[in-house]
This record gives sequence, C-alpha cells and structure tokens, in this order.
Amino acid sequence: MKKRFLIKSVSVLLAFLLMLPTAFAAVRAEAAQTNEREIYNYLAGVMGLNNAAACGVLANIEIESGFDPHSVGDGGTSYGICQWHNSRFTALRNYCAANGLDYTTLNGQLRFLQYELERDFPKTTKILREAPNTADGAYEAGYQWCYRFEVPAGYASGVSVSRGNRARNIYWPVYADAVPQTPLQLAAAEAKSSPAFRQMLLRIAELIRSVLTLISVKKD
Repeated sequence: MKKRFLIKSVSVLLAFLLMLPTAFAAVRAEAAQTNEREIYNYLAGVMGLNNAAACGVLANIEIESGFDPHSVGDGGTSYGICQWHNSRFTALRNYCAANGLDYTTLNGQLRFLQYELERDFPKTTKILREAPNTADGAYEAGYQWCYRFEVPAGYASGVSVSRGNRARNIYWPVYADAVPQTPLQLAAAEAKSSPAFRQMLLRIAELIRSVLTLISVKKD
C-alpha cells in the first residue's frame, strides 16, 4: 500500500513539475500581451499619439524589454520597459518618488516616459505628433524613436531601420484601426481572452488538489 501511494504521489508531482515551464511561459506571454495593450492605450488614449506613432514606440519597447516593467539589463544599470540607463534610470526613480508613483510599475514608467519625452526630447515629440497615420508613418516613428530616444548599440548602423520595419510590418497591421480602450473595457477584454491559458491554470490546480488529497488520505 505504501509503495503504491509513493508511486502515485511521485507521478502526480512529476506531472505538475513538467507543466511548470509551460505554465510560467504562458504567464509571461499573457502578461506581455496585457502590458502591450495597456501601453498602446496610454500612448494613444492619454498622450494622444496616432496609431502609427504608437506602433513605432511599441516596436521599440518590445525589443528593449518585452513589455516587462521589471526588465533589468546592462548588469543592473538599465531598467524598465524602455531600459532607462544610468542617469535616466536615476531620473525614473526620482520622478516616481516625487510624484507618489512606484517606478517598478507600468503606470509609473508610462507617466515618466511621457514626462521625459516632452521635457527632454521635444524634436522626437514633434516627429511623433506629426507622423502620418500610415504604414510608412509607423516605420518613421519606429526609426526615430530608436535613433533619438532609445539610442541602443548599433542605432546608427541598421538597428533603427530594423525597428522601423518592425513597427510597419508587425504592429501597424494590428493597430492600424485600433481604438484606445477605457480601463473598464480593457479589463473586460482580458477576462474573455486566452481560454487555453485558463485551462492550463485549471489543470495545474487539479494536480495540486490531487497531491493534497493523496497527502490527506495517507495521513488518515
């Protein structure tokens, strides 16, 4: 009896452990999609950028951080969705502290993004606001955001072009006709999304219950 119990317990535990990498990947993908939509809503709904300009920013943020506000780079000297580096990272923390915001959150970083863009990058701001709301406008916004705002390694030798192409070819087809959502609409859309993801979480919950049931039976 004890041997059968141990075999069954180990089998359930192994099944649970094997599902963990897939589950964690699903959680990360779900979070990235949610953050992407929230960033678009802020860019278009709060900052008033057109969809082409928003696509240019989204293409860069995806490459910089995968839409993860907790992303850390360059040995801990770069942080957040835009990978603010050194003095700009310090400025992010200081701005959020002075305005009652948490610099580790998406909201805090989006507020700082708008502040920094409008204060320190007026030419980039002008380019974004004047970008034609077309596929070519998305390319130009992606290129200019990379070249002027992000300034990553290789920005002058192909990286900016690559990000412009990403804005035009990947994000413009998705957001060309998009309309910013209110927080309530966004929450409702998230509740209806990813049925496969929810099924995976339910399966993990079932496995956990199975393990707990086996432990309870053994104790009895």
